[in-house]
Amino acid sequence: MSTTQDVISEGEVTRLLSELREQPETIDRILPLIYDDLREVARCQQARFGSTPTLQTTELVHEAFLKIRNSADQNIRNRMHLKRLSSLAIRQLIVDHARSKLAAKRGAGQAPLSLNEELAEAGSEETVLMIDEALARLEEANPRLAEVVIARFFGGQTAEEIAEMLDVSVRTVQRDWERARAWLLVEMNS
Repeated sequence: MSTTQDVISEGEVTRLLSELREQPETIDRILPLIYDDLREVARCQQARFGSTPTLQTTELVHEAFLKIRNSADQNIRNRMHLKRLSSLAIRQLIVDHARSKLAAKRGAGQAPLSLNEELAEAGSEETVLMIDEALARLEEANPRLAEVVIARFFGGQTAEEIAEMLDVSVRTVQRDWERARAWLLVEMNS
Protein backbone atom coordinates (compact mmCIF):
# COMPACT_ATOMS: atom_id res chain seq x y z
CA MET A 1 0.00 0.00 0.00
CA SER A 2 1.43 3.39 -1.00
CA THR A 3 1.73 6.17 1.50
CA THR A 4 1.00 9.78 0.64
CA GLN A 5 4.76 10.44 0.66
CA ASP A 6 5.30 7.61 -1.87
CA VAL A 7 2.68 9.12 -4.18
CA ILE A 8 4.23 12.60 -3.85
CA SER A 9 7.71 11.19 -4.48
CA GLU A 10 6.46 9.17 -7.47
CA GLY A 11 4.86 12.25 -8.99
CA GLU A 12 7.89 14.40 -8.25
CA VAL A 13 10.29 11.86 -9.79
CA THR A 14 8.12 11.60 -12.91
CA ARG A 15 7.93 15.40 -13.20
CA LEU A 16 11.70 15.77 -12.80
CA LEU A 17 12.33 12.99 -15.30
CA SER A 18 10.21 14.85 -17.86
CA GLU A 19 12.44 17.92 -17.34
CA LEU A 20 15.62 15.88 -17.71
CA ARG A 21 15.88 16.23 -21.50
CA GLU A 22 16.00 20.03 -21.41
CA GLN A 23 17.86 20.32 -18.10
CA PRO A 24 20.37 17.47 -17.56
CA GLU A 25 21.33 18.87 -14.14
CA THR A 26 17.84 17.86 -12.94
CA ILE A 27 19.24 14.37 -12.35
CA ASP A 28 20.93 15.70 -9.20
CA ARG A 29 17.52 16.59 -7.72
CA ILE A 30 16.24 13.09 -8.39
CA LEU A 31 18.81 11.23 -6.24
CA PRO A 32 17.25 12.10 -2.87
CA LEU A 33 13.87 10.93 -4.17
CA ILE A 34 15.13 7.55 -5.43
CA TYR A 35 17.90 6.95 -2.90
CA ASP A 36 15.84 4.43 -0.90
CA ASP A 37 14.99 2.51 -4.10
CA LEU A 38 18.66 2.36 -5.05
CA ARG A 39 19.66 1.26 -1.55
CA GLU A 40 17.05 -1.51 -1.63
CA VAL A 41 18.35 -2.83 -4.96
CA ALA A 42 21.97 -2.63 -3.77
CA ARG A 43 21.13 -4.21 -0.40
CA CYS A 44 19.38 -7.05 -2.21
CA GLN A 45 22.48 -7.68 -4.30
CA GLN A 46 24.82 -7.50 -1.35
CA ALA A 47 22.67 -10.09 0.43
CA ARG A 48 22.67 -12.35 -2.62
CA PHE A 49 26.34 -12.11 -3.49
CA GLY A 50 27.78 -11.59 -0.04
CA SER A 51 28.94 -8.26 1.27
CA THR A 52 32.67 -7.73 0.97
CA PRO A 53 34.79 -5.07 2.62
CA THR A 54 35.67 -3.69 -0.81
CA LEU A 55 32.12 -3.35 -2.15
CA GLN A 56 29.48 -1.93 0.18
CA THR A 57 25.84 -0.98 -0.35
CA THR A 58 26.50 2.76 -0.18
CA GLU A 59 29.32 2.45 -2.69
CA LEU A 60 27.06 0.50 -5.06
CA VAL A 61 24.32 3.14 -4.74
CA HIS A 62 26.67 6.03 -5.43
CA GLU A 63 28.45 4.30 -8.31
CA ALA A 64 25.12 3.28 -9.85
CA PHE A 65 23.85 6.83 -9.56
CA LEU A 66 27.01 8.13 -11.24
CA LYS A 67 26.51 5.66 -14.11
CA ILE A 68 22.92 6.83 -14.50
CA ARG A 69 23.94 10.47 -14.16
CA ASN A 70 26.57 10.09 -16.90
CA SER A 71 23.90 8.71 -19.24
CA ALA A 72 21.16 11.16 -18.23
CA ASP A 73 20.66 12.18 -21.85
CA GLN A 74 18.70 8.98 -22.51
CA ASN A 75 14.93 9.10 -22.25
CA ILE A 76 14.07 7.90 -18.74
CA ARG A 77 10.29 7.53 -18.78
CA ASN A 78 9.33 7.04 -15.13
CA ARG A 79 10.44 5.81 -11.73
CA MET A 80 10.07 2.14 -12.74
CA HIS A 81 12.26 2.72 -15.80
CA LEU A 82 14.80 4.46 -13.58
CA LYS A 83 14.72 1.50 -11.19
CA ARG A 84 15.37 -0.83 -14.15
CA LEU A 85 18.35 1.28 -15.22
CA SER A 86 19.58 1.17 -11.62
CA SER A 87 19.36 -2.63 -11.62
CA LEU A 88 21.38 -2.77 -14.83
CA ALA A 89 23.99 -0.37 -13.44
CA ILE A 90 24.31 -2.34 -10.20
CA ARG A 91 24.61 -5.57 -12.18
CA GLN A 92 27.47 -4.05 -14.19
CA LEU A 93 29.19 -2.86 -11.03
CA ILE A 94 28.92 -6.25 -9.32
CA VAL A 95 30.19 -8.07 -12.42
CA ASP A 96 33.06 -5.60 -12.84
CA HIS A 97 33.96 -6.04 -9.17
CA ALA A 98 33.90 -9.84 -9.51
CA ARG A 99 36.09 -9.67 -12.62
CA SER A 100 38.65 -7.50 -10.87
CA LYS A 101 38.75 -9.82 -7.85
CA LEU A 102 39.25 -12.83 -10.11
CA ALA A 103 41.98 -11.20 -12.17
CA ALA A 104 44.58 -12.74 -9.87
CA LYS A 105 42.90 -16.14 -9.92
CA ARG A 106 42.95 -16.83 -13.67
CA GLY A 107 42.32 -20.46 -14.49
CA ALA A 108 40.36 -21.37 -11.37
CA GLY A 109 37.99 -24.34 -11.92
CA GLN A 110 34.24 -23.87 -11.85
CA ALA A 111 31.76 -26.39 -10.48
CA PRO A 112 28.31 -26.86 -12.06
CA LEU A 113 25.63 -24.78 -10.35
CA SER A 114 21.87 -24.53 -10.24
CA LEU A 115 20.07 -21.23 -10.72
CA ASN A 116 17.75 -20.72 -7.81
CA GLU A 117 17.42 -18.34 -4.89
CA GLU A 118 20.28 -20.04 -3.03
CA LEU A 119 22.69 -19.78 -5.97
CA ALA A 120 23.60 -16.19 -5.37
CA GLU A 121 24.09 -16.75 -1.66
CA ALA A 122 27.27 -18.62 -2.53
CA GLY A 123 28.86 -15.19 -2.79
CA SER A 124 31.59 -16.26 -5.17
CA GLU A 125 32.94 -14.11 -7.95
CA GLU A 126 32.94 -17.17 -10.21
CA THR A 127 29.19 -17.49 -9.67
CA VAL A 128 28.60 -13.85 -10.52
CA LEU A 129 30.58 -14.17 -13.75
CA MET A 130 28.91 -17.45 -14.73
CA ILE A 131 25.50 -15.87 -14.24
CA ASP A 132 26.50 -12.79 -16.20
CA GLU A 133 27.87 -14.82 -19.13
CA ALA A 134 24.80 -17.05 -19.24
CA LEU A 135 22.57 -13.99 -18.97
CA ALA A 136 24.34 -12.38 -21.93
CA ARG A 137 23.55 -15.47 -24.00
CA LEU A 138 19.94 -15.36 -22.80
CA GLU A 139 19.70 -11.69 -23.83
CA GLU A 140 20.60 -12.75 -27.37
CA ALA A 141 18.17 -15.67 -27.40
CA ASN A 142 15.21 -14.06 -25.60
CA PRO A 143 15.48 -10.44 -24.46
CA ARG A 144 12.25 -10.46 -22.43
CA LEU A 145 13.34 -13.47 -20.38
CA ALA A 146 16.63 -11.68 -19.74
CA GLU A 147 14.73 -8.56 -18.61
CA VAL A 148 12.80 -10.67 -16.10
CA VAL A 149 16.00 -12.18 -14.72
CA ILE A 150 17.75 -8.82 -14.48
CA ALA A 151 14.78 -7.20 -12.76
CA ARG A 152 14.21 -10.05 -10.32
CA PHE A 153 17.70 -11.39 -9.73
CA PHE A 154 19.73 -8.19 -9.94
CA GLY A 155 17.00 -5.66 -9.16
CA GLY A 156 15.14 -7.49 -6.42
CA GLN A 157 11.84 -6.52 -8.03
CA THR A 158 8.62 -8.41 -7.45
CA ALA A 159 6.65 -10.14 -10.19
CA GLU A 160 4.07 -7.34 -9.95
CA GLU A 161 6.72 -4.64 -10.48
CA ILE A 162 8.23 -6.52 -13.41
CA ALA A 163 4.80 -7.03 -14.97
CA GLU A 164 4.15 -3.29 -14.74
CA MET A 165 7.56 -2.47 -16.19
CA LEU A 166 7.20 -4.89 -19.13
CA ASP A 167 3.47 -4.27 -19.58
CA VAL A 168 2.58 -7.96 -19.28
CA SER A 169 0.58 -9.99 -16.76
CA VAL A 170 2.02 -11.21 -13.47
CA ARG A 171 1.41 -14.77 -14.62
CA THR A 172 3.49 -14.11 -17.76
CA VAL A 173 6.34 -12.85 -15.58
CA GLN A 174 6.10 -15.96 -13.42
CA ARG A 175 6.21 -18.22 -16.49
CA ASP A 176 9.09 -16.20 -17.94
CA TRP A 177 11.00 -16.52 -14.65
CA GLU A 178 10.57 -20.30 -14.66
CA ARG A 179 11.61 -20.57 -18.32
CA ALA A 180 14.61 -18.31 -17.77
CA ARG A 181 15.74 -20.26 -14.71
CA ALA A 182 15.54 -23.53 -16.64
CA TRP A 183 17.37 -22.06 -19.64
CA LEU A 184 20.13 -20.58 -17.46
CA LEU A 185 20.48 -23.81 -15.51
CA VAL A 186 21.12 -25.75 -18.72
CA GLU A 187 23.54 -23.05 -19.98
CA MET A 188 25.50 -22.91 -16.75
CA ASN A 189 25.78 -26.70 -16.38
CA SER A 190 26.95 -27.27 -19.97
